[in-house]
Amino acid sequence: MGSQPSPDDPARTRSRIAAGLLSLVVAIGMVATKFFAFDLTGSSAIFSDALESTTNILASGMLLYSLALSLRPVDRNHPYGHGKVEFFSAGFEGALIFGASLVIVVRAVREIQRGPELQDVDLALVLLVALALINGALGTFLVRRGRQTNSMALVADGRHVMTDVWTTGGVIAGLVAVRLTGWVILDPLVAIAVGLHILRTGWRLLREAVAGLMDEADDPLLERVANSLQTAREPGWIDAHRLRLWRAGAVLHVDLHLLVPRYWDAVRLHEVDDKITRAVFAGEDDFGDVIVHFDPCRPRDCTRCGVEECPVRQAPLKAVSPFALPQLTRWEVPDEAAEPAAN
Repeated sequence: MGSQPSPDDPARTRSRIAAGLLSLVVAIGMVATKFFAFDLTGSSAIFSDALESTTNILASGMLLYSLALSLRPVDRNHPYGHGKVEFFSAGFEGALIFGASLVIVVRAVREIQRGPELQDVDLALVLLVALALINGALGTFLVRRGRQTNSMALVADGRHVMTDVWTTGGVIAGLVAVRLTGWVILDPLVAIAVGLHILRTGWRLLREAVAGLMDEADDPLLERVANSLQTAREPGWIDAHRLRLWRAGAVLHVDLHLLVPRYWDAVRLHEVDDKITRAVFAGEDDFGDVIVHFDPCRPRDCTRCGVEECPVRQAPLKAVSPFALPQLTRWEVPDEAAEPAAN
């Protein structure tokens, strides 16, 4: 097994934690300001925005916990580390958004039934515009930092914050329309639209978190690994299959089967293992491990083996198949065990 060790980079760790703390502090300030604006106006739309932002506080707290836990080293009870807690954090945030959207829609419908009333709209608009600008900058920062540090939790939190920006923008547009037309019924209607919009965002976060927890195939990442293996390929790498990979936070785990000449010794196989590991992680911020299962070649494999001076060759080379993704990810190899290895 080849291993790319976790980089001992305190600055990287501090960067993730600092981003999480910043998100939490800003979320608290946002909620306080938005509920103040709601108290001024009685606006259902502002209430929907404030409630959606309230989930940011709970989500940011969960984010900090998941970041701290994901950075713990491998132990006996967690041989693959603690990184998958970040997917749980993202799913928790998606569930919060989902629940908040339902509360928003129910309250807005009740407001329509009662008859909405608004006051002090101008001051509320000024506050909301300022908050939208701050949140836009924060969301962009969190998504960028999350991608730089391979943190699903930070990316999810950044997307949530960006959703908050669009939510606030919709509320602002609704209040401006109310201010210009005097149609106060627009306020709860905007709140309903906001609730439905963030419902979609919550569902997407839940879907991505479940995909991560279930180790759903990541086609772009698989394609990158396939290209790296093709670039590093040596003539003795006859065939490869059962390529799989999954993430646990910032840690990437890869395994595959590699068909090699049956006379290669353990030293040669260890060198191949190291080269594959270096190829998988070359030029990337990822770290983790690669497990290679070596399969010995059989006489039927001679026609696709590129080793020129092979002491056991029984047939001439016809063609070497490239390491393309469909080939690498196939699971079954026809008649794999049907023919015994020749002596």
